[in-house]
Amino acid sequence: MSRETTKKDGFFVKVIKGIEVAGNKLPHPFWLFMGLWAIVLALSAIFEGVSVQKPGTEDTVAIMNLLSHKGFDWSVKNMVKNFAGFPPLGLVLVMMIGLGVTTKSGFLENLMKNIAKVPEKFLIFAVFLFGICGNLASDAAIVIVPPLTGALFFSMRKNPIFGLVVGYGAVCAGFTANLFIAGTDLLLAGISTTAYQIVKPGAEVYPTANYFFMVVSTFVISGLASIFVSKFMMPSFGQWDEKFEHCQAAEEMQHGGGGFEVSEQENKAFRAAMIFTAVYWIGLISYAMVPGSILRDPVKDVLIPSPFIKGLVPILLLYFILVGVIYGKKAGTIKTAKELVSSMVEGVGGMASYIVIILPIANFIAAFSKSNMAIVMAVKLAEGLKNAGFTGFSLLVMIILFSTFVNLFITSGSTKWAFMAPVIVPMLYYLGYSPQLAQLLYRIGDSCTNSITPMMPYFPILLGFAAKYDKDAGIGTIVSRGIPLSIFFAVAWIALLAVWYFLNLPLGPGAGIFVG
Repeated sequence: MSRETTKKDGFFVKVIKGIEVAGNKLPHPFWLFMGLWAIVLALSAIFEGVSVQKPGTEDTVAIMNLLSHKGFDWSVKNMVKNFAGFPPLGLVLVMMIGLGVTTKSGFLENLMKNIAKVPEKFLIFAVFLFGICGNLASDAAIVIVPPLTGALFFSMRKNPIFGLVVGYGAVCAGFTANLFIAGTDLLLAGISTTAYQIVKPGAEVYPTANYFFMVVSTFVISGLASIFVSKFMMPSFGQWDEKFEHCQAAEEMQHGGGGFEVSEQENKAFRAAMIFTAVYWIGLISYAMVPGSILRDPVKDVLIPSPFIKGLVPILLLYFILVGVIYGKKAGTIKTAKELVSSMVEGVGGMASYIVIILPIANFIAAFSKSNMAIVMAVKLAEGLKNAGFTGFSLLVMIILFSTFVNLFITSGSTKWAFMAPVIVPMLYYLGYSPQLAQLLYRIGDSCTNSITPMMPYFPILLGFAAKYDKDAGIGTIVSRGIPLSIFFAVAWIALLAVWYFLNLPLGPGAGIFVG
């Protein structure tokens, strides 16, 4: 995948290519996670009994030996359950059913060709804006945006694998921002409220706690990221390679009869599909904006999202199938019900390698959680940060970096915050900082390294998409291109936080930086 390093390449580019070469020498992800699974089992035996006090309670959490009789029994009995019940697995397969229809019909290809006509500087901005806001669909955006961006770059005759990385970075590294209140805001606010009540009983952190900062972040990060990618990364990593002319994706396009030309029949089909798209989404958005889109659970007394937000995955699935059928009927690419089902099968079939890799990934993550090593590590690191004596803005930066580091190993945002919040929220509160700020610091750090950690459950699917363009693309190819974006997001967000901090701007409605 990597082109040879030349004398014209700068130091930064040489470092990235070095990371790519080293990363691609790692074993196949299946064996990598099999090894990590084995390491977790061994470490659980070595550190058996090491414990911490669960923040905010009198309970202690100790590392469980998974090689003991009890631990081994759990591992064997739950291996299939861990695999079958792995949350991302169902989501990926469902989304690929829909994307299979849009791909086979030719709608996706035609859409990318039309979008590719937009000037590059505006297009990259749109990719980041769309990707960042894509977390409204939760993890579904991780399955949808990267392949779309890869296909878009392919249509522009730009490096499609770099397009995958850009789309993946927009969704994952930008996960904490949005123009709308998403499920993440509801989830984290509930955890923050519980931690806040340790020091102030009855207090509450609302889902809008970070809204002002997040809205501004969405535009600022999208704008700066588009400049960073266009000016500094695209010249070195986004250029077209002749080998893409004969890759699997190119063959699929030619097999579909589309090539790079668009016929009048395909244009008519595309217009019909876009009319349907407008009607479909305007109708759903109108329905979602009726009073009661955000409700309060009368039993638990917490805010809950509307069925529209919680049901966005099946809504997306239905859209992909219907728009693919409408386009396919008009373009003549999907003529029968049998062909429709075949397109769904092809979509899922492309994920065969991902399904295999999920076996060790699901069990590695389950074992890491069951052993309690994740909890012990998070609490001890948080306590170490507390005892380090940092103050002022440097303390806030250290909390961000701490969250960033922990996220390399524990990617579940709610799991990390559930055990970090009871330590960080009270600590900052007694130093005069609000729980809303504590939550924001965590969210910034939690997002930045999402796009470069192989522990992310969706990372293997990116390798599957990349293989359609280059069979030799490996872990190093993805991570090396993602590191600059990850660093950029961290630096940009810390800079934006500095502006907010020193001007003492509100983080959200009624939510300030300091305890008032």
